[in-house]
Amino acid sequence: MIDTHCHLLPRIDDGTRSPAEALALARQLVDAGVRAVVCTPHFSRRFPTAHGSARIRLKELTAILAEAGVPLELELAAEVAPGAAAEASTGDLTERRMGETHLLVELEPDTPAGFVEVALERLGEISLTPVFAHPERCPAVRSQPRVLDAARAAGALVQVVAPSLVGSWGGGAADAAWHLLESGRVDLLASDAHRPRRQGTHLAIAAPLVAARLGAEALTELTERGPARIVGPALQAS
Repeated sequence: MIDTHCHLLPRIDDGTRSPAEALALARQLVDAGVRAVVCTPHFSRRFPTAHGSARIRLKELTAILAEAGVPLELELAAEVAPGAAAEASTGDLTERRMGETHLLVELEPDTPAGFVEVALERLGEISLTPVFAHPERCPAVRSQPRVLDAARAAGALVQVVAPSLVGSWGGGAADAAWHLLESGRVDLLASDAHRPRRQGTHLAIAAPLVAARLGAEALTELTERGPARIVGPALQAS
């Protein structure tokens, strides 16, 4: 699997708190079947993560994983808050892209449904395509799934995350996540992992559930083929 939403980098946002914790999470991701991670530190008012600092953390963690023999490839993007997606400079957004043309844009619980169209227009002006993260957590969007239909028809992608599927964000988010999956409105499934967990990652629990309900081919499309279409060349080789 290729994980396209993960807060693996240590001491940079609300993700892992130390290199040791990042190493532990990396091992859990590998145990869950992940072979590559796009690290997506927050870029928001709360976490105005400098891209240069994130690149330093990425280089440091890559060395730690290599020394520990953990077979996990890393690339860098960001999880961009709605306000930043609408207002940040072209340079700030472009350097945080996923692959060459996509940008992971968070839909927060209080994000209005109309933001989806705003993001499409703004990012289209700078030749970026949004990947809308965890719409199942956004009441305005999950109550109007046709907003996502229109966005996908315009080229955008939709990503649900494993914690929602297993109920960590409540029953409403779980029901919405499964409905989006089963209605064919989802392009990517990701971990949104922040810390190692005693029980292992949420993705390790969610992936077999998705395979059981939608089939193994659907899981592969959501976690391998779909991500491979958008990430950089370093993560595309099997």
